[in-house]
Amino acid sequence: MSSLSSSVLVGREPERDLLTSAVRSAGEGRGSSVFVLGEPGIGKSRLVEEAADAAVRAGLRVLRGRAASAGRAVPLRPLAEAVFSGLRGEGAPADGDLGPYEPLLSRLCGLAPQDGAPLVGYAEAVLRLLGTLGRTGGCVLVLEDLHDADADTLTIVDYLTDNLPGQRAVLLATLRGGPGPALDLAEAAASRRTARTLRLARLGPAHTAELAARCLGHGDAGHVPAAVLDRLHAVSEGVPFVVEELLTAMVDSGDLVQRKGGGWTVTGSLNAHVPATVAAAVLQRVDHLEPPGVALLEAAAVLGRRFPVDIAARVAGLDRVTALRQLRYAARAQLVTDGATAEEPGWHTFRHALTADAITHRLLPVERAALCLAAADAIESAGVIEGVDAARPEPRGAGRPARRAGEPHGLIGGDSGDDLYRLAAELCVAGGQRARAAVLLTRAGRQAVLRGALLTAVELLDRGLELTSGAADAPPEAVAGLLEELLGTLVLTGDVQRVPELGDRLDDVLTVWGAPPARRAAGFLTRARAAATAQQWEEGLTAVRRARELLGAEPDPASRAALDSVAAHLVLNSRRPDRLESARALAEGAVATAEAVGLPEVSCKALNMLGYCLRPQDLAEAEKVFERLVATAETHALPVWRIRGLLELGVLDRIRTTGTDRLLAARKAAEETGAVLMTAWADMHLAQAHVLRDEHDRALESATRLRTTAHRLRLREVQLIGVGVDAIIAASRGDRQKLQAALHVMESALAGRSAGALWGYADTSVWGWAHGICSLLREEPGRAMAEFTEADQAMRALPSTRGVTGFLGPYLLLRTVRGAAGWAEVDGAVADRLTQVHWDRPFAGWSRAVLLGREGRAAEAAKAAEEALAGTDAIPLARHLCLRLGASAALADGWGQPVEWLRAAEQFFHDRGTTRVSAACRAMLRDAGSPVARRREGHDTIPQELRRAGVTAREYEVLRLLGRGLGNQEIAEQLFLSPRTVEKHLASLRNRTDQSGRAALITLARRYADGH
Repeated sequence: MSSLSSSVLVGREPERDLLTSAVRSAGEGRGSSVFVLGEPGIGKSRLVEEAADAAVRAGLRVLRGRAASAGRAVPLRPLAEAVFSGLRGEGAPADGDLGPYEPLLSRLCGLAPQDGAPLVGYAEAVLRLLGTLGRTGGCVLVLEDLHDADADTLTIVDYLTDNLPGQRAVLLATLRGGPGPALDLAEAAASRRTARTLRLARLGPAHTAELAARCLGHGDAGHVPAAVLDRLHAVSEGVPFVVEELLTAMVDSGDLVQRKGGGWTVTGSLNAHVPATVAAAVLQRVDHLEPPGVALLEAAAVLGRRFPVDIAARVAGLDRVTALRQLRYAARAQLVTDGATAEEPGWHTFRHALTADAITHRLLPVERAALCLAAADAIESAGVIEGVDAARPEPRGAGRPARRAGEPHGLIGGDSGDDLYRLAAELCVAGGQRARAAVLLTRAGRQAVLRGALLTAVELLDRGLELTSGAADAPPEAVAGLLEELLGTLVLTGDVQRVPELGDRLDDVLTVWGAPPARRAAGFLTRARAAATAQQWEEGLTAVRRARELLGAEPDPASRAALDSVAAHLVLNSRRPDRLESARALAEGAVATAEAVGLPEVSCKALNMLGYCLRPQDLAEAEKVFERLVATAETHALPVWRIRGLLELGVLDRIRTTGTDRLLAARKAAEETGAVLMTAWADMHLAQAHVLRDEHDRALESATRLRTTAHRLRLREVQLIGVGVDAIIAASRGDRQKLQAALHVMESALAGRSAGALWGYADTSVWGWAHGICSLLREEPGRAMAEFTEADQAMRALPSTRGVTGFLGPYLLLRTVRGAAGWAEVDGAVADRLTQVHWDRPFAGWSRAVLLGREGRAAEAAKAAEEALAGTDAIPLARHLCLRLGASAALADGWGQPVEWLRAAEQFFHDRGTTRVSAACRAMLRDAGSPVARRREGHDTIPQELRRAGVTAREYEVLRLLGRGLGNQEIAEQLFLSPRTVEKHLASLRNRTDQSGRAALITLARRYADGH
């Protein structure tokens, strides 16, 4: 049999030019997205393929993926296909090119386990891959049949449309023009002007005739018999695929024959041998196959456009050798593709969706239903699907369920992206067995969760729930299993608004069914986790209490450990006065039980909560617990929990020493595994550490990375954390206007809710520090006192955070200087905890010095003050705030070296630009009768590094003119100096800056002129 097609694209010149222009613009750094819409057979794929071929010839890299799948959409399949094609062969990214997003691409392709990364993380990973592959000549991403794509794929495509502008990459996507999520996405992107839609119309009579001529090897429609053209116009209605199919059928039947001279003639009745529809044209080819081939294609057609060969063969009653031979015949007849791909060796594809449709539509309804059920039976009998377990297992990692016994790593002849569970469910629906389909959709949803396709999982489980509502024969156990899976998945997505209603429904089903109490308790445990996600602490504790009632006085150890772990989280964040002690007891019990019965993930969760409980009381003990967490995670290969443990150890370093080594190690580990949320958290803590160390440039670097991650990945809560970091940086500079603006954004976004859940501890531990420190740096100690007092009063209702906050140290010293605090506090438990915190420690020591000086114990006071300054080089702001606040008491009570302290503080605050505190120090020096050096005009323009080296304002003027290329005489004339004086200034500059000669000074001057 022949296959007739045109080597030239006919009737699509404007559309082709538009795509070519988009590809060319991508190569020039102006990326975009184009959605090509149209009915089946209209030529969408051919048009996009033309553009892709032109891109390859122009040197652009082309990635291809198709969403058409067996049954319902396979999660992330088109993107996985495209990524695979991008990672293969010459030009693939080198190690390190993709940074932290390389592991996410592996997960997207099913090559590594999920770790709870947000879906936008995968979207950004795909965007980074496109950018890496296209950084020289450009990159084209072709995604076909988006109307068959799953919700997760569409979410990523939506993200790409918003972020491709400005990149060297273009997205060319095809989809049918009918209503659906894909069309909604395309139209929404077009309305935002981040994409264009291109709807293909049917060919007119002239172009239909030209296409027919091209298929028959001519450029002029005059060579095509009029009867053929009439028939094509009447039947094809301008659909190119139908034109090609009808011409092929005419030639194969012998009704259209080529003459020796190259022309064509009609030898038979076109009406008699060519069906009136394209379906008949396709079926004519099917009927030329042997009976086993027909049976194989009928079985394959009910499986979908893509079909697993082994399953189709089993339904048709054929052995594998016979099935493969019949597939070869079908490929020669242009009914199926030539063969399977390297990635999917057991799958074949019909040449066009219309082919499978034509075959299935020929079947009688009873035949189609029987084949569907036979196919579902074949899938199950192949050992791919087992019955759904009675209870949902404890999730692994960041919500990833363990693989159950018998559950395959991959599916028949393919990778983990091919989900036969959903296919079997769709077959059962088509065969009228809705209840059975719901059971299979439960497993399909679980399989989607395993691949991280959470939105698709929810969609599948919701559909299963819909099927059970209309199926009188749906067993309660099946409905309960589906509800349990859906509830657990909603918790993973963070969409917990539906959990209460679905939880009540689950409990009703379990009660009617007479399920064991442990099964009902598991449902309440899920509701407790959802409440924790939603910060509904009391509601969560109510769910825990219901679960305990169901389990009785002696619950099984596994259930008790899981409940205690969740309860510890809920209690610690509640408003209960004994919450710290209660949460600690629950966490300790959960750890002991989980370790005893071998539940490493529950143990990690409980250890994490235990560390939180211990941190306010004993940082050393908290460190031991977090080290246990890391060790447990490493032993049991739980990478996400390992990173969380490393991050908490880094936070302890920030508290105890303001060190950043372990925070940087945690961030690196998060990057290497693609845990983008953990990376953002590490950047948040790094920014705070740098603020405490008065390293504003590095704090801004971390804050910028944090904001970039949040913005690109559309992580709302992380964006708010970034705003909070901005507030802290503004406070450390004494910039109240920026501080208030940031706080206003936070308050508006939270709408009255606590920000504590964002930061991981109480709001006041952040806002108390920011408000009070900002006021101190604006030389407003009275206002700082009021702000610290308000924060302290608020925190007394949150005792779990006291001692690790950062504002209690300055608050204690300020109160001591003002006579509001005495020995009871300075020698009390609060001060003991403050000595564990690097930032607070010098303030606690200076508070003791002030009280000693007030009692006339001058020598002891001076010694205490000097001891308190030990180890404060890394936290210069804390050091000099102590000098500023304590010097006034030292002057009043006559102890220590207040003049030297004030001079040091004045120089520090002047250099960092905190001029109000600097001015206050100068005023105190004058009041003490100490001379205050006059600061020459222009002193503040000297770069901080040069100022510290002792460079004067006049020397800096000489250096700047030297950098402009002026000689000594020209500099002297500019500054009204003698050349000899200029030479003296240059000699001083060489000495102060440790430069070897004039050329080195010129290089230095130009470096500062360039803004370094």
